[in-house]
Amino acid sequence: MNDNSPNVRTHACLLVWVALLSTAIVSILPQSAMAHPHILIDAHTEIMFNAAGQVSEVTNVWDFDDAFSAFAIQGYDANDDGLLTRQELQPLAEVNLKSLSDYNYFTRLTIDGTAVPLGNPRSYFDVFKNEKLTLQFTLPLAKPLNVHGRTLQVEVYDPAYFAAITFANEHPVQLLGNSAGCDSIVHRPEQLDPGTVARLAVIPADQRTLPPDLFAITNKLVNATRVTCK
Repeated sequence: MNDNSPNVRTHACLLVWVALLSTAIVSILPQSAMAHPHILIDAHTEIMFNAAGQVSEVTNVWDFDDAFSAFAIQGYDANDDGLLTRQELQPLAEVNLKSLSDYNYFTRLTIDGTAVPLGNPRSYFDVFKNEKLTLQFTLPLAKPLNVHGRTLQVEVYDPAYFAAITFANEHPVQLLGNSAGCDSIVHRPEQLDPGTVARLAVIPADQRTLPPDLFAITNKLVNATRVTCK
């Protein structure tokens, strides 16, 4: 089978996400994916409030780095017209979400420190524009959440740092819907020291688990937004 066929590329992207890459697939990854982290993501998070002022869902919009974007889309231009439509990229979105389910979609919500259960993702799709691949997906809450007088925290990150997820500089978090009286504060992780960067860089793409001392560091690289409502 041709290495550029959709089936091979879909399988390769799935393996990239779950970090079970074989030696053969590692050999065709872009150079930037050969060092840990293997994928760079600029993240935007939208927190939706319903008409009653309750949080009902969270939408992630992730812009992938150029190298991973160029690799991931290969083989999906079904009609060879040089353009990639959402329909053509939908199989890739299916792969993305299937893989992310093993890691709780790198998204965690807490209310006053207690975990908030999330439902299955919906409204998910990929878009390729300006040489960037963007994945968007919505995670509904198991039930709408009243956050008034309480503190909601939304964390978006990969604790194993296979994917380096960082809130975007512009519009990292938006409160949508009936969010009157609510504010959000964004926290981004600190930069890693050069020694840690060097140790991470030699970890191969087929190794998902980090040594305990490194994991203790990457597990703190949290993008978080704290939402409070009067």
